[in-house]
Amino acid sequence: MSDAITTSYIQSALQTLLFVNDSLEKTQERTSSGYKINSPADNASYWSVANSMTSDKNILSSVSDALSLGSSKVDAAYSAVDSSIDIIDQIMSELTTAKEDGVDKTTVNGTISDLKSSLNSLIRSASFGSDNWLYNTSEAPAGEKSVPVYFQRNVSGAVSLSYVSFDASGSTLIDKADASRGLLTGDIDASTLSGNGTSTTPRNYYLIDAGSTTPATGSPIALTDTTTSSEIDDMISVMNSIRTRLTTMGSTLGTMSNRIDSQSSFISSLSDVFDKSVSHLVDANMEEESTKLTAYQAQQQLSSQILGMANTHLQSLSTLF
Repeated sequence: MSDAITTSYIQSALQTLLFVNDSLEKTQERTSSGYKINSPADNASYWSVANSMTSDKNILSSVSDALSLGSSKVDAAYSAVDSSIDIIDQIMSELTTAKEDGVDKTTVNGTISDLKSSLNSLIRSASFGSDNWLYNTSEAPAGEKSVPVYFQRNVSGAVSLSYVSFDASGSTLIDKADASRGLLTGDIDASTLSGNGTSTTPRNYYLIDAGSTTPATGSPIALTDTTTSSEIDDMISVMNSIRTRLTTMGSTLGTMSNRIDSQSSFISSLSDVFDKSVSHLVDANMEEESTKLTAYQAQQQLSSQILGMANTHLQSLSTLF
C-alpha cells in the first residue's frame, strides 16, 4: 500500500514538474525577449494585427521622410524671401535718406551696393541640395516644383502622397540666363507703377545685375551725385513693388510650410498610436513575468525535492523487502 501511494506521489510530482518546467521556459523567453507574443504560434490573431500595424508604421516613416524633404525645400525658400524683405526695406530706407538735402548720395549708394551684394548671396544660397526655387541658372524657365503636403489612405489600405505645385517661374528672383525672368534682375516700369502708364517713355529700373546672358535694358537702382529727386521716387516705387510681390510670395510659401508641418505632426501622433497599440498586443508585462519566474522556480525546486524524497523512500522499501 505504501509503495502504491509513493508511486502515485511520484507521478503527481513528475506531472507538476513537467508543467512547471514548460511554464518556466515560456516565462524565461518572455522575460529575455520582452514579448508575450513573439510568433504566430503564441497568438496568430494578435500577431497578425501587430504585424500589420508595424508595416503601417514603416510606411508612415517613409511618408514622414518625404514630407520632411518637401518641408526643407519650402522652408529654405521661405527663409530667403523673408530675409530678402528685410534687405529690401533697408534699401528703401537708404533711398528715402538720399532725398534729404545735404546727403552724400555716393556714400548712400555704397551702402545700397553692399545691401544688393548681400541680397545676391542670400538668394544664391537659398537651396536645399541642388534645388533653388529663387535662383535660376538654366536656359529654360524654372517651371513648377511639386512637394508633398499630405498623405491619404484608400479603402484597400494603400497609402499615397498628395502633392501641391509651386510655380518657381513666378518666384524666380535672379535669373542668370534671362534677366527679365527674375524679379530682382528684370526691368520694372516706374511710370506704370505711378499711374502714368500712358507715358511714351517707360522709366524702367532693375535692382541687381547678375551678369545675365540676356541683360536688363533699364537703369540700375543706384545713386550718383546727379540723381534727381524724381528718379529716387521712381526707385522707391519700384522697390515697393518688389516688396509687395515678395510679401505675397512669402505668404504662399508660409501656407505651404504650415500644411506640411500639420501633416508631419499628425503622422508623428499616428505613429505613436501604432507603437502603443503594438505594445499592448505583444509586449510582456515585465513586472508580472518576473513574479511568475520567481514562483515557477520555487515550484520547480519543490517538485524536484518531492521527487527526490519519493525516490529515496522507494529505494528504502526495496531494501527492506
